Amino acid sequence: MSIVQVYRRVLGELAPERGLALTLVFANLALACAQFVDPVLYGRIIDALTSAQAQQRAPTWAELTPLLLAWVGFGLFSIGAAVLVALYADRLSHRRRLAVMADFFDHLLELPLSFHGATHSGRLLKVMLEGASGMAGLWLSFFRENCASMVALFVLLPLTLFVNWRLASVLLVLVICFGLLTTFVLRRTEGLQARVEHHNARLAERASDVLGNVPVIQSFTRVESESQGLRRIVDRVLAAQLPVLSWWALAAVATRASATLTMLSIFLIGVWLHLQNLATIGEIVTFMGFATMLIARLEQMVGFVNYLFMQAPKMADFFEVMDTAPNVADRPNARDPGRLVGEVSFDHVCFAYDERRKAVDDVSFVVHPGETVALVGTTGSGKSTTLSLLHRVFDPQGGAIRIDGIDIRDMKLVALRRNIGVVFQEPMLFARSIEENLRVGKVKATDAEIALALERAQASEFVSRQVDGIRTVVGERGRSLSGGERQRVSIARALLKDPPIMIFDEATSALDAATEKQLQAALEAATAGRTTFVIAHRLATIRRANKILVFDQGKIVESGSFEELVARDGIFAGLARAQFMAGEATAET
Repeated sequence: MSIVQVYRRVLGELAPERGLALTLVFANLALACAQFVDPVLYGRIIDALTSAQAQQRAPTWAELTPLLLAWVGFGLFSIGAAVLVALYADRLSHRRRLAVMADFFDHLLELPLSFHGATHSGRLLKVMLEGASGMAGLWLSFFRENCASMVALFVLLPLTLFVNWRLASVLLVLVICFGLLTTFVLRRTEGLQARVEHHNARLAERASDVLGNVPVIQSFTRVESESQGLRRIVDRVLAAQLPVLSWWALAAVATRASATLTMLSIFLIGVWLHLQNLATIGEIVTFMGFATMLIARLEQMVGFVNYLFMQAPKMADFFEVMDTAPNVADRPNARDPGRLVGEVSFDHVCFAYDERRKAVDDVSFVVHPGETVALVGTTGSGKSTTLSLLHRVFDPQGGAIRIDGIDIRDMKLVALRRNIGVVFQEPMLFARSIEENLRVGKVKATDAEIALALERAQASEFVSRQVDGIRTVVGERGRSLSGGERQRVSIARALLKDPPIMIFDEATSALDAATEKQLQAALEAATAGRTTFVIAHRLATIRRANKILVFDQGKIVESGSFEELVARDGIFAGLARAQFMAGEATAET
């Protein structure tokens, strides 16, 4: 995005409050006109006084009163318009800042996991905060100063030609010089500022990464090393930023120098024109007032363009994320089927993350309502991707997935996911109370429903031992709980949702053998009547599955019950001998 495109986009974000925005624009227009008239009236009063003096008489009130009243009237009007702008520009800016942050946040939640997997959360937080703050600063400066400055420079300044074109020419030369200087500085620093923002993004990512892994850093005595790493990035930020600051400092000095020369030129040229009877004293005073006002406006514009230039890369990043379209979305005629029964069919489903290899290759199977199906295979064999397709983390690139005979792409995404409960391998708890984490599954759950879900997940005992019981805050990502406790809260959360389809992605991996055995019986009771998918490396946990699908390189290579697959003496039997049967032999000895 160019700076002009970014600025146009920023102003476009005011559309939800266009009424107030237009009111402030008209107030700025009136304010600029009033300030333009002020030097003209002052010059006319000076001319009236000097004319009376030249005629060796006292000026009459009849001559001065209209000018004085107009001068006072425009002055009071300027004060009123300035108060209106100052009062409502702040409010509009802050409201819209919070609104665009909320819109950005909502949009992030809709983006696919592939986007979040490739983009650091620290960078996204930086983009959201800095982008919204940058826009707020631009809105505020636009309504407080720059709208009136633009009107004064590009609309009212040419009108000074009708007052005295000779003196007006000096002011126009100043504006042209300013425009050329600003354009030159922009061209020299545009690439430099983009480099600065790249280093700033790296700084945010590094800081977030370090703070999220403090236990590892302290355990491996990496404090000094990580601190030095962050300081190296800080040094790169400064090294990239200082040349940009130097160029804009030069622009500010040049603007001040040209402004001073303009004031001197107007005075000297004005005196010479007066001696040639080509300008009155009042006109000289008027143009000195114009020059003073113009210099202030030019300095405001330099500051504004500098600020816009510094913030443009941040806001461009903000809009780049906002323009990222979710790769999974509702079809135009998608419908809500209500609560599903739970018959799931995969019909020649294919999916690939890239062109090199298919992650899911021509997968077909049918699961009847209430059945439990286990997916096993080595890491990267396609198990998790297959079930991710079921709850539309991605959409298949070939084939179709149907639930109760309905293509899941013809369902509303919210309706589909309402019917599926997922227990992830990583519990993913919020830094909130246990109760709040559970209510993610069902906001309006009763106390009895929560207690039942905790009991089924074998979590009641450890929750009751917490200082504040169910209201205990578990810390960032649930770190105040053990791995097994976090996982049991995660399982209880999914059970509380009470969906007809359940997915367990290595849900018992963080549990000890005793707890896992207890939980296994509870899960069998809790999932009765539900269509259940289980991804498991511990084959002992899936012995009672109705069907086991063995994956290898994205394909189903074996299918059957536990006993059938062992008897077949294939890939699954090899896994069972290496794990399950070896474990039994060890237990016997």
